[in-house]
Amino acid sequence: MNKVISTSFAQLYPLIADAVEKGNSFTFTAFGSSMMPYIRNGKDQVTLSRITDTPKVGDVVFYRRDDKAFVLHRIIKKEKDFFILCGDNQYTHEKIKSTQIIAKLKEIHRNGKRIDPNGFSTKLFVFFLPVRRLYLHGLHFIKRIAKRTLKLFSST
Repeated sequence: MNKVISTSFAQLYPLIADAVEKGNSFTFTAFGSSMMPYIRNGKDQVTLSRITDTPKVGDVVFYRRDDKAFVLHRIIKKEKDFFILCGDNQYTHEKIKSTQIIAKLKEIHRNGKRIDPNGFSTKLFVFFLPVRRLYLHGLHFIKRIAKRTLKLFSST
């Protein structure tokens, strides 16, 4: 029987690192909205595994930022010595070194079903991600303009 534990990633990190170094996988419930709707906050379980080959565009990786925060985001571009990542529910990019990557998303468990990160539905989702990000960026821009406009009219 699986035991449910609530803890921080700082406390989980040694367990995750040990599991993936030994070639095992590590499963936990994902929290946060940056990968919505692909990974749902507090509802989906994600399984991480060791990276056996060079991560590629489209892969979802678990990494540690310079500020020590742990993040699960998708690779959107590969540069010479860096990866450019972005959450599926975000439009801002982040540049990280390959040494910051700890593990790779192996699968998602949702409502008793397994979602394969290399499956057709995921590939279709990734194909349309640029449109989603354009929409999110446009929505953010419109909200920002609306706030400024409301502020301008309320101050007069």
